[in-house]
Amino acid sequence: MMARPTSLREFRRLGPPTVFLLLVLAGCSVFAQWPVLRHRMGMADSGMWFMDSYAVLAASDAVQQGLDPYRDNPLDPFHRLHSYSGWWFALGDLGLGRKDNFLVGGAWVALFFAAAAAVLRPRTYLAAAGCALVALSPPVLLAVQRANNDLVVFVLLAAGLLVLRTVTPARLAIFAGLLLLATGLKFYPLVAGLVLVLLRPPRLMLTAGALTLLAAGAALASVWPDLHQASIPAPGGIYIFGSAVIFRDLGCAPPAALVAGAAGLALAAAGTWWRGWFIRLDGQRAVWSEQLAFVCGSALLVGCFLAGISYAYRLIFAVFLWPLLMRRAEGSGPRWPAYLLLAVLWLDGLYCLAANLLIGPMKLPELLRVQWCLRLLSQPLVWAGMAMLAGSLLELLRLAWRDTFRVRPRSQ
Repeated sequence: MMARPTSLREFRRLGPPTVFLLLVLAGCSVFAQWPVLRHRMGMADSGMWFMDSYAVLAASDAVQQGLDPYRDNPLDPFHRLHSYSGWWFALGDLGLGRKDNFLVGGAWVALFFAAAAAVLRPRTYLAAAGCALVALSPPVLLAVQRANNDLVVFVLLAAGLLVLRTVTPARLAIFAGLLLLATGLKFYPLVAGLVLVLLRPPRLMLTAGALTLLAAGAALASVWPDLHQASIPAPGGIYIFGSAVIFRDLGCAPPAALVAGAAGLALAAAGTWWRGWFIRLDGQRAVWSEQLAFVCGSALLVGCFLAGISYAYRLIFAVFLWPLLMRRAEGSGPRWPAYLLLAVLWLDGLYCLAANLLIGPMKLPELLRVQWCLRLLSQPLVWAGMAMLAGSLLELLRLAWRDTFRVRPRSQ
């Protein structure tokens, strides 16, 4: 029988990465085995696990049976229309269908946590605890519970970032291929190509960026008809994400809300950049892999924030931000960006837990009113986070422009 650690010294032999994985395993076990916790945190499962992977497999089965997956799908228990590209129908060609949902959804979840562990790589026990707070945050657990295919996008992009830790032509080609695949599967990952702005010298940045974006853009063009057919409803309630949320709540129609959101974020990004409230990526202590991950996560979150209203599981890409923010918090850098990220990740879940424990069941009109009030109170935090990320990307582009055209550095 394996002996358990009997002292703090023996426990420390496990190492921060192992402690992180044990914390995640314990947290996921509690989440899976304690349904009352999921309900108290506002994550009703509609009677099934991995409901989003099931929808993808049901659409693939519909194609195999000669049905149109972009119309009401009788093979899905919720009759959901397909919301993604036709590339997902390759699952049917591989012999995978609804009967394999637990296998498919479970594989997506396992690969996601493996990729997250490879990205986070905590160096201290405090960092392991912080990484566990991010990996077990309500938006991440929501994506895990539903087995949303954003998990697949995360895995593909994380693999691409791991490959780019050493820059060679072959590795750039692999990254471009993974970005192409992610874009073809779910449209929006094209914006993750912004990580190539970090490359130097400028000629490499421009060449690699142009070729990669052309390849990924071609993938997006090939699935453009699918994007127009896809049903992408704007969710309500809690656990939602997007610049249009606050404007929709204030009565703006969808097109006006999107325009107002874009204009508002542009102004907020300019303000944070002007005030210096952004993350610099050209410091002497910067770690290349953390820079790559931070820019990738920032581009994805800002892009999805602007694109419309989606479920909050988009925030799984905040995992990419954490290594750089954690290093800054552990060193001499400001800690508020890390605290702000944790607040954005945990606010909705803690609200639901407090409301269910302290207030209890509410009638629907009262529930909707309380949720509306919560969004009005929480959106400033979300906007502050997105403005910080957008300002950081703006500074990154400024540095790239300076290095490419030899512009005099901005005075400090």
